[in-house]
Amino acid sequence: MATTQGTAIVWGVSATNLTGFSAAVSGAYTITGEDVAFESDMLEVNGTNGVETVYFWNGKTTLGLKAFPSGASASSTALPAIGEKVTVTASTDSDVAGDWICESVSKARKNDGIVEFDIGLKNWDGITPA
Repeated sequence: MATTQGTAIVWGVSATNLTGFSAAVSGAYTITGEDVAFESDMLEVNGTNGVETVYFWNGKTTLGLKAFPSGASASSTALPAIGEKVTVTASTDSDVAGDWICESVSKARKNDGIVEFDIGLKNWDGITPA
């Protein structure tokens, strides 16, 4: 019988599927990694005592996904185009789930391993992906 002691930790990724783009094949991706970052532009205004005011604008969220094609309908070419809308299914993380705009995409192949995708997605405050 396994026993756990210490602090509980969270394992795994929340994203379970990618849809909404022209090459999407439902259920044909296994997500192996995700990185979420919240960003904005910033301007520091200096006064006589150093920084006195900071302005933040142009908020955006970036999502980097690592995945590989999997399942009966898997395709090594089913990737979104730059600028295309991608819908990410992730029932356990609202920061990941939703509609995104594809910012970058790459794939890697090797003769002794699986085909791997790196998909860069972005959301800007005030812009709805279409």
